[in-house]
Amino acid sequence: MKTKALTPVAVLLLLLAPELSLAAQDARDLPDADELIARYVEAIGGRDAHADPTSIRTSGTMSIPGMGLEGEFELIQIPDVGSRMNSAMPGLGEIMAGFDGEVGWSLNPMAGPQLMEGAELEHMEERSRLAATLRDPELVLERETVDEVEVDDRPCYRVRLAWASGRESYDCYSVETGRLVRSEDVQVSEMGEIPTVTDFSDYQEFHGMLLPTRIVQRTMGMEQVMEITSVTVDDADAEDLAPPAQIRTLLEG
Repeated sequence: MKTKALTPVAVLLLLLAPELSLAAQDARDLPDADELIARYVEAIGGRDAHADPTSIRTSGTMSIPGMGLEGEFELIQIPDVGSRMNSAMPGLGEIMAGFDGEVGWSLNPMAGPQLMEGAELEHMEERSRLAATLRDPELVLERETVDEVEVDDRPCYRVRLAWASGRESYDCYSVETGRLVRSEDVQVSEMGEIPTVTDFSDYQEFHGMLLPTRIVQRTMGMEQVMEITSVTVDDADAEDLAPPAQIRTLLEG
């Protein structure tokens, strides 16, 4: 009986079989994404600690080391309603952005007043929800552990998240602590889709919540550093999310 010759592809698969087998084994050894997310929620204080506050006011310093700029910021968050962030840097001016539950907007010296629409507005609304912070299935329709990587020489599990809005992001959860140490996302703006990598570190407890006090965001080759110095709760309401006069003028026009 004549033996059929192996095709080049078959030969390659035979040569790679041990490596493919190991890769498959590694994939099976990775923790389930649902388990990692549940561990993360507990690691930051638990669901109740984050659901209890009617508002969260965060303040601190913000810097852009590459430009030698440093200033201050304040972020007001009302879970499941919206948020507003005000920041000011000498030499750059005042920069604001917010979402009041219906209207998303931004205001800065370079672009002036802008209204958000389309995917940018949808993503802003999605991020304002407590379910986004907790990675709940109602917003994160798919989650999958895809790899074990290192962030700052520390191992973490990389999890792919598919959101209800259609966006896709990646979380990295510390192998040691379960905390979120990195997020890879895409910011939608008037300039289009911008890949963004954000690192979280120096977690501290505030009102039962464990929050990162150092946040480093890298976008388009530029690094922005936020250092949180104060967190207060239950001292803001929907009126604090109201857009400034320049934005109200756009809405009335």
